[in-house]
Amino acid sequence: MAVHDALGFATLAETSRLLRTRQLSSEELTRALIERTEALEPRLNSYIRFMPDEALAQARAADARHARQMALGPLDGVPFTLKDLFDVEGVATTAGARFLAGQMATTDSVVMRRLRAAGGVLLGKANLNKFAGGDSGDNPDYGRIRNPWNAEFSAGGSSGGSGSQVAAGLVPLSLGTDNGGSVRIPAAVCGVVGFKPTYGRISMEGVFPRAYSFDHVGPLTRTVEDCAIALQVLAGHESGDGTTLPREVPVYRATLDAGLQGVRVGVDPEFASLGQPSVLESFSEAVDVLRGIGADIREVHIPGVDDLHALALALLFDVEWTAAHEPWLRDRPSEYPAEWNPRAGFVIPAVEYVKAMRFRRELQLRYARATAEVEVLISPTYPFESRPFDGYPSIDARQGTFEDALRYTWPFDVFGLPAISVPCGFSSGGFPIGLQIVGRAFDEPTVLRVAHAYEQAAGWYQRHPTL
Repeated sequence: MAVHDALGFATLAETSRLLRTRQLSSEELTRALIERTEALEPRLNSYIRFMPDEALAQARAADARHARQMALGPLDGVPFTLKDLFDVEGVATTAGARFLAGQMATTDSVVMRRLRAAGGVLLGKANLNKFAGGDSGDNPDYGRIRNPWNAEFSAGGSSGGSGSQVAAGLVPLSLGTDNGGSVRIPAAVCGVVGFKPTYGRISMEGVFPRAYSFDHVGPLTRTVEDCAIALQVLAGHESGDGTTLPREVPVYRATLDAGLQGVRVGVDPEFASLGQPSVLESFSEAVDVLRGIGADIREVHIPGVDDLHALALALLFDVEWTAAHEPWLRDRPSEYPAEWNPRAGFVIPAVEYVKAMRFRRELQLRYARATAEVEVLISPTYPFESRPFDGYPSIDARQGTFEDALRYTWPFDVFGLPAISVPCGFSSGGFPIGLQIVGRAFDEPTVLRVAHAYEQAAGWYQRHPTL
């Protein structure tokens, strides 16, 4: 397993270089990751569908291209997985619900098509919270998704399988979705990088819907550079795609090493005040690291945080989820736990939805004014140092809540802003802790630049679970 450890924890950038220089073949890499998966997956339960034979065929095709010096780019021959919300032609898209296991996709999602065109090797489809609902990592149909740092705890959600796989060294890249924190929360509790880009930056075509105006696609990787490599392939508008905006796609790695001298980084002390002691301590230390490498730390005050959570609950859970799942809510209501209340949208008047959307725009403008003098805002990613399967731990001498869990991530789905989680420390119990960095709309390069500078200075990305 030692050799497989080395390959499993190699970064995407390192793997790409080895493939390009033919020091490693895609088939060798893919076989090693298959063997690693077969050894560790019984403890992790990170897959819904594992596809080793298909992956080996794709790996051999990639090796043939490398041999002819006709590689398709930095992802050619690199194994990856997809959260089981993405359509892959001829493969079921379950959304974590067993009754959909026979629903075969007839075409690839745009994301899958782009990864296929880039030469990526699909190893399978990752487990998730049922219908991508919640952060528990506990799927009643496909079982609990376990954290590689401690299998008695959750890998987070809803993209828990993706976070677990990257953290455990099963793949260097997995794609998740995020409409409340579902990429960033698993990244934080699993100790990897998770990036939710600007709303409309990556296509949602062929992705199982949950909330139309909140849904984002995002990569989970081992490093920020890896995230930039993946984003280069995934980002951009295509003619006829109503889920992306026609904005120029920058070269994401171009400014990674530009440093932070003079970069204005905002901190809202009140907003960033909720968390277990180790979380707040790690965040404070991260602020010091950023200041030490040249960032200009400035205090800001975000208005209407409580309003943001109430608004998100009303729009996402009470209306948009109902719209996305309307056929199954009527025909198979038992598939949905009563506490999710996804049927509320059937009785909420359209006028209330429109008023809520107008209020959302007002809050966006308030946030923009409050953060106008900074390039990025930082906060903890997740207030808890670990995620038990059976509810939240205590926080501030009280029982933690779902609203606490999404305090730091959900606002930026409401606003559609780019936000990344990078490892920023560990609790006394050995659990990873995440730092969130939020940027301006379509300014992913600055978010990546700040995240990369912090990551390299702090060095937490070099620490891996001992499985």
